[in-house]
Amino acid sequence: MSKCKYLTPQEAEEAFYLAIENADLTAMMAVWSEDDATVCIHPGAPRLEGRDQIRDSWLEIFESGPPMVFSISDERITEDSHLAIHLVREEIVVEGELVSVMLSTNIYHRTKGSWRMMLHHSSPEPEPLLEEFDLQMEEPVVLH
Repeated sequence: MSKCKYLTPQEAEEAFYLAIENADLTAMMAVWSEDDATVCIHPGAPRLEGRDQIRDSWLEIFESGPPMVFSISDERITEDSHLAIHLVREEIVVEGELVSVMLSTNIYHRTKGSWRMMLHHSSPEPEPLLEEFDLQMEEPVVLH
């Protein structure tokens, strides 16, 4: 188990995004649960299960790209004494330019006195295509 101790899910989340911004694999893996049921789903990628697959994916991301800066907003948080679900909007800036906006689910659980990430699932925020489509139509479209 990592020597880092996160007293709240928010502390673990801050450490997670700081690890990404610093491309720090050791700090990244300190946030993740030791549980084999940990899961990470990067945008457009297959589900990764377990620490080894998750570690390998973050190593590849850190080695292959420029530094990223995250701005987190539109948080929806549900938590109890052992489980926390954070739904967030991530604005990702690379070299001073907004390059993408993601919607992410981060789930943390409390284990051995510390909060650890057990799931990170991220996907691109959809563009408002449906609104534009509706504006172009003369009659409303029923979708169900």
